[in-house]
Amino acid sequence: MIKKHWRLLSAITIILIAMIAGAAWGFNRYYASLLTPVNQKNNQSISVNIPSGASVKDIGRILEDKGLVRKAWAFEFYARWNHLNNYRSGTYVFNQTMSAGQLMNDLENGKRHERILLVDVRQGMWVSEIAQQMATVANLDKKDILKKLSDHTYVKAHYAGKYTFLTDEVFAKGIKYPLEGYLAPGNYRFKVTSKTPLTLDRMIDQMLDQTERTYKSYGSQIKVNKLGSFHKILAMASLVEQEAPKDKDRRLIAGVFYNRLEQKKRLESDTTVIYNRQKRNRDYTLKDIRKDTPYNTYTRTGLPVGPIGAPARDAIEAVLNPTASKNLFFYARPNGKIYYSKTYQEHQAIVAKYQREWSEKS
Repeated sequence: MIKKHWRLLSAITIILIAMIAGAAWGFNRYYASLLTPVNQKNNQSISVNIPSGASVKDIGRILEDKGLVRKAWAFEFYARWNHLNNYRSGTYVFNQTMSAGQLMNDLENGKRHERILLVDVRQGMWVSEIAQQMATVANLDKKDILKKLSDHTYVKAHYAGKYTFLTDEVFAKGIKYPLEGYLAPGNYRFKVTSKTPLTLDRMIDQMLDQTERTYKSYGSQIKVNKLGSFHKILAMASLVEQEAPKDKDRRLIAGVFYNRLEQKKRLESDTTVIYNRQKRNRDYTLKDIRKDTPYNTYTRTGLPVGPIGAPARDAIEAVLNPTASKNLFFYARPNGKIYYSKTYQEHQAIVAKYQREWSEKS
């Protein structure tokens, strides 16, 4: 009887040992899988900030939140088992193809201690708006940026000598910012490390490099254009940029501006009044329209003293290749529809019909 009980107990013990061994083996496989890369096919950069004083547990949570490890506790256990006691705080650029071991090693050695910062310059943006973007992204002071970009001495020393298209026209009396219109629209990427911080000059140079590429690609057309200079082409392109979103209308509006210039008529573009006020709304008054400035195309004949924003490449193309017509007027409705007229009477009839839409919109 005792022999039978002993055999039963032995069998149960063997089964329990087998179950424990199986569970341990299964857990070990599960745990090992948690340390593998989250996604071997996704090498998109992920910026991670590891603050000074963070615990291994904190680091695990940060990496899990960023989608770089599957489970924070698994990374914590792995790091503690491998004695991750010293790491370098700061901003890293990791990706999902990295294993827990690679992440841990980089944190120990301070590798990938860099980040990618993006500055998004949208078409039509003013220098004052671009300055806000740069200040936010690079952690700079907006007032200091604008002070430098309005300082002729600073602009001449840092940019004018490097870019031949920055002629004396950008320093004409009355211009708010010499580089207005020259900071090309685009999405700019900057790699930043402790040794290569993101400075104002780095950002401006990359934007001016893009403008230089546009300038060179249209070089032959720019030379023969009737406006006489790249500065004036950009000035008209900036008006076209603000007035029309569609390529077809941009070329038609450019044609209207050329017609008015040839007939010595004032361009009378509301966008120049809006720019002069530096407020993105249409809450301007008759007093604003009558206020004489080098930008106001209601009070002065010809183009404004300089561009009133960053024109996109197709706005520049529209100025270089306008649609010929006899139109002297255009009127834009809030819905984007634009009407063209050859005479003032036709134009006034259109204005009377649709002008209330703008007051209703505001």
